[in-house]
Amino acid sequence: MGCDSEMASEQCGYFIIGTAGHVDHGKTELIKALTGIDTDRLPEEKRRGMSIDLGFAYFRLPDGRIVGIVDVPGHERFVHNMLAGAAGMDLVLMVVAADEGVMAQTVEHLNILQLLDVRDGIIVITKRDLVDEEWLQLVIEDVREHFKGTFLDGAPVVAVSSVTGNGLDELVKLIQQRAKDFKPKKEMERPFRLPIDRAFIKAGFGVIVTGTAFSGNVSVGQEVEISPIGIRARVRSMQVHRQSVERAFAGQRVAMNLTGIERESIERGYVVTEVGYIPPTNRIAVNVRLLPNVKKPLKDGSPVRLHIGTGEWVARIFLISGDELAPGENTFAELRTDEHLACVRYDRFVIRSYSPAETIGGGTIVEPYPPRYRRRSPRYLESCVRKSTGSYEDAAQMLLEENANGLSTRELSVLLHITKERTKELLDRLQERGSAIKLNDELYISPVSYKAAKDELLSLLRSHHEAHPLHMGMRKGVLFGQMSSVTDEATLELLLTRFQEEGDVTIERELVRLSSHSPSLSGQYLEIANEMLKLCADAGFSPPSLNELMQHFANERDSAMEVFHALLESGQLVLVEEFVFHPHVIERAKQLVGEHIERHGKITVAEFRDMAGITRKYATPILEHLDRIGFTQRLGDCRILRSKAAKEQQQMEGASK
Repeated sequence: MGCDSEMASEQCGYFIIGTAGHVDHGKTELIKALTGIDTDRLPEEKRRGMSIDLGFAYFRLPDGRIVGIVDVPGHERFVHNMLAGAAGMDLVLMVVAADEGVMAQTVEHLNILQLLDVRDGIIVITKRDLVDEEWLQLVIEDVREHFKGTFLDGAPVVAVSSVTGNGLDELVKLIQQRAKDFKPKKEMERPFRLPIDRAFIKAGFGVIVTGTAFSGNVSVGQEVEISPIGIRARVRSMQVHRQSVERAFAGQRVAMNLTGIERESIERGYVVTEVGYIPPTNRIAVNVRLLPNVKKPLKDGSPVRLHIGTGEWVARIFLISGDELAPGENTFAELRTDEHLACVRYDRFVIRSYSPAETIGGGTIVEPYPPRYRRRSPRYLESCVRKSTGSYEDAAQMLLEENANGLSTRELSVLLHITKERTKELLDRLQERGSAIKLNDELYISPVSYKAAKDELLSLLRSHHEAHPLHMGMRKGVLFGQMSSVTDEATLELLLTRFQEEGDVTIERELVRLSSHSPSLSGQYLEIANEMLKLCADAGFSPPSLNELMQHFANERDSAMEVFHALLESGQLVLVEEFVFHPHVIERAKQLVGEHIERHGKITVAEFRDMAGITRKYATPILEHLDRIGFTQRLGDCRILRSKAAKEQQQMEGASK
């Protein structure tokens, strides 16, 4: 059965072949001989007889499987285009012309492929019709010698002629065997991502973008995002190998018709992705290696040309340790760009010298969104080392430790660039081994951050209790303002609940205290408290202000202030604006106001003033306090009972239905 149906494609996997090799070594002619498709589409390419930009083709193998082919330019001036096409190759056809042998771009292309971690290839000797057998064997031996120690060491070699067709059948058989043995990368566990290598307008359709889908799948009608510019679009239609499809998958060459976006907004290097999954960045932490044949060390702060996916950016490289990187060595570094880019964890990249533009190294992205560490700090180095293992669990654990407020499943899913379902499975494993703590259905925190928050919070409460032994506890807002280990109030609320469940703290409304703390008034403090309560109770509706109350205890003001706060926290006194009321007085006010409104339907400040025998100075604050606690509701110059107002509202809503 062939693999041109959507279901068969899922079963067979997706296979992308790319070419590589020196200019004029016959890459484009080889593809034309295999597929019947001329990948040189630009007029200038036709005129010069040389590939300038990427070309694309496909063909059906004898077993029915369809494979895509990316043709790359070989000239040194267009290596940046070659790099855009090399991303996403599963198999490379390393092309060497029989009449010339290994040349400069053969070596540079090989270096690039190794830096991008391409692992499988076939060596194709083209133009065999131009040389005799003896010369051909010398070229093959020379090629094998040049490719020793690379991923092409021991790769099959086939000599072909695109003119006579000699050797093409053997090449097709080799490709079919490679495609049959190919094990697709586990990229369906990651969100959809397609780096754009071409964008154009097609009459009657609008904007078309093409590229190799790196991960996930996408459907017609789905909303997508163009990163790093953050513009959203919708997939109107798609083609894979010029056949319309409803869904496209990782590994396929895809042409997408997008609506809701202008062609001018899109550039090569931008990425079509699921909404919100690739936030823009201009700082990335990397593990970088300098090629052994580079002529001089790479100095800290040097400008470089950075290639990721299909894009190219100018960046500066800042080494996390050391002042320079020697040829053949690797280290951790930070790459900074002026423009935002779109990339994800474990992407491979290539760097070229700024001038002249030559490939000098590359490596792996270990953190696309590095925290603001001091660059030479041991902590930054440790972060890079732990994230460079390639393990999502190791990276997730480090990310949790770096985010003291915890991370939601969605946030961690974005940072790791894996699906939410896989992220939940990963977090479950971290929980089982004690490397993550679940605060609610979505939020997780590291044990390190959990302990730091707990230690700091208990220390703050302990200090507060020692300084204010009569206080019930600290207000949540005050506690949050003093904490440095947690900077998110929602996270602190979850942590407080957890600490209370563990028996360390007690929460009473807005107050938090150590469970072991039980304030009690005795001795001098009790005497002050009793006198204070009597003063406020006797004052009735004309209570003292806080300042007046403290003047009464002028000789023991500090102790009186401690007692006042303790009584306030326990509800034995009520502070209304500047006045200190006994709670019985507030209850009496509620009784008077309630009875008056029941008889007359409403009450004014003047009416309450006369009823209570006080001035507006006290009447207004009392009524405003009753509004705040939800007993009354102000309507113009009058007040009604809030319960009555709510009932009338319900009746009105019922009548309207």
